[in-house]
Amino acid sequence: MAASPRAPITALVLAAVAWGAATTATKYALGAFAPVTLLAIELLAANALLWILVLLRGYRRPGSWRRVMLLGLLEPALAYLSETAGLARTTASNGALLLGLESAAVVILAAVILREPMTRSVTSAVLLAAAGLVVLEGSDAFSGPGLGDLLVVAGVLCAAMFTIVARSAAGRVDGTADGTADETDSLTLTAHQFAVASVAITPAALLQWHRGAEPMPLHVPLGFWLAAIGVGTIGYALSFVLYNWAIVSVEAGPSAVILNLIPAFGLLTAVLFLGESLSLQQAVGAGLVGGSVLLFGVVERECSPSAVGSTDQLQPTLTNTG
Repeated sequence: MAASPRAPITALVLAAVAWGAATTATKYALGAFAPVTLLAIELLAANALLWILVLLRGYRRPGSWRRVMLLGLLEPALAYLSETAGLARTTASNGALLLGLESAAVVILAAVILREPMTRSVTSAVLLAAAGLVVLEGSDAFSGPGLGDLLVVAGVLCAAMFTIVARSAAGRVDGTADGTADETDSLTLTAHQFAVASVAITPAALLQWHRGAEPMPLHVPLGFWLAAIGVGTIGYALSFVLYNWAIVSVEAGPSAVILNLIPAFGLLTAVLFLGESLSLQQAVGAGLVGGSVLLFGVVERECSPSAVGSTDQLQPTLTNTG
């Protein structure tokens, strides 16, 4: 039975909702878990689902182990670690909005590293995002929530570097959530990258326990465990699976618009489920950041003549993310 023509769009919307909600769920889970411990649990949960899917389909080796290891260290490992540590210090609302800046980070890094030109529209979007950050942070950029926001931005930069490395190695992106274009399929690459991240983060969590820097999660209530596992399985793994299935059937313009709504979904869930609110200054900053994200969506739609979607805007992002 053929899939409904609306099914890919629905899958993309569900992936965007899950990615956005993952920020809120991560913030909630940080109420009981320390950051490195939480990320280790989320990655293990994501690996469980991804590797079940890989084994059900049939195992395939990645084309380049070195490439998979490098990409896996950049994202999920470093990107998600920075973002999780940042969310421990800032609000889910700020985190969701800042994660939407990955497109801007990719464009800036591509201009600096790959010498790709920046159009006037892209430059305007970058400046709008920068103005939003200045307003959002005010005078607290290096303490409290401001430090958390900087850590989230560091995670965004790691995720953007992931895209740059993949683009540099592969020549161009092919529409998979890993941003790569070799003979290896996206599910294989995603599963191996999450495995690399777990190999890096799990020993770090054990070291944190040994040093007493983070407590072992021996008495964490069930609700927090469910949130952590939900982020790993739904917010990370399932979102990638839905995205990779849908993106080949959806034109780049609509896909960019849908995925650029991830910060909106994150902000909405933070307000509804965590009871967060924005001050007037934060609302203005959020509006500027959100405007830059939407402007990137317009630019991507205008510059994408084919039906192959770019992943620069992801939380892959991994975006991002979590």
